[in-house]
Amino acid sequence: MNQSPPPAVPLSTIAFAAALLPFVTTHVSYWLAATFGHVDWCIPYWDSCTSISATGRQLPEKLWFKAGMVATALLTALLWWCAARWRRLAGPTRYPRRLAVLPLLGAVAALALLIYTLALGEAGAAYQELRRSGVALSFALTFIGQVLLTQLVGELAAPREDASLARAAQQQLWLLLLLLGLGVLSLVLDAVLGPGYERYEDAFEWWLALLLNGYFLLLARLWQREGARLVLVTGQGSA
Repeated sequence: MNQSPPPAVPLSTIAFAAALLPFVTTHVSYWLAATFGHVDWCIPYWDSCTSISATGRQLPEKLWFKAGMVATALLTALLWWCAARWRRLAGPTRYPRRLAVLPLLGAVAALALLIYTLALGEAGAAYQELRRSGVALSFALTFIGQVLLTQLVGELAAPREDASLARAAQQQLWLLLLLLGLGVLSLVLDAVLGPGYERYEDAFEWWLALLLNGYFLLLARLWQREGARLVLVTGQGSA
């Protein structure tokens, strides 16, 4: 008797969702916050009129923001586990420790994002500290994970003599360099301008989040070309 193949989810779908879900969440949240008069109408990427956090502090947008970002945290934790598993199956590596730490970085980054999300909109100095440390840790660990994964993807291209894979790794690297440059520019302006930097700080936050999530779009294209899938396999019962 022929058995049907086990259900499978394309990894590209997971990566696309990990990129688009936080984008949709923050932009719809901004629209709700502006509609209810909680933030100004503007283009935050240029006008630097509001932070991402400010779009999710009050009701009703607070509920939407929390739901979307909690889902994002869980989804990205799954993505990093899938990324490590895919890379392990795709070929040997000279960096087994970096590969081993990849899902751990993703899990901690997801936990930090959860802490930030759940603390957002709550009163008190303790919640404020949780928000700041949570978002900073989530951004930093996600970036480190992306750097490690890019190196592991580039390493895979050489023995395969796969120009497309090498090009994908190069695109990921350029995006990460842009992210790094933007982060460094932000720190320099903060040091030089002092309090005047507050005029630009929110815009930097929106751009950094956009690029950080944009990395997962590149990963989705790579996995789509690779045909990588997450397969659910159950135990076989006795006949």
